Amino acid sequence: MLAAVAAATLGCIVDYQLGEDREPGVVRVLADRAWTDTGVDVLSGEPLQIDYLRGRWSPWPGDAYDAIGSGGDPRCDCNQMAGVSHAALIGRIEDGEPFFVGAHWLQGAGASGRLYLGINDTRLSDNTGWLEVVVLQGD
Repeated sequence: MLAAVAAATLGCIVDYQLGEDREPGVVRVLADRAWTDTGVDVLSGEPLQIDYLRGRWSPWPGDAYDAIGSGGDPRCDCNQMAGVSHAALIGRIEDGEPFFVGAHWLQGAGASGRLYLGINDTRLSDNTGWLEVVVLQGD
């Protein structure tokens, strides 16, 4: 069974408001940050699950997307990952290559280190919104 991992650790770039209730393992990923530190350290091969819970974000003004980013441009020259929607949720471990997360990701971790999540975009100044995901790890 996967065990919830508490994401709120000191030094973690997670947008929590004082007094705001948040379930264990829930991370708010902001669209205007290149990468959000989840506070989760993973081991290579360890089961890792990331599930979209709620929220909308956009890589440009006027639209709102979920974690899959349906309707976002997979060919934009400002994508972190080519061939993946411009508004999709992506992840990486340490400074490794990004991987598509979308609404649900369940695999063994491809490397050991800190898990980061973000929007598939390199031009962040006009981005808006956030997504909340739950990160689970273990057997």
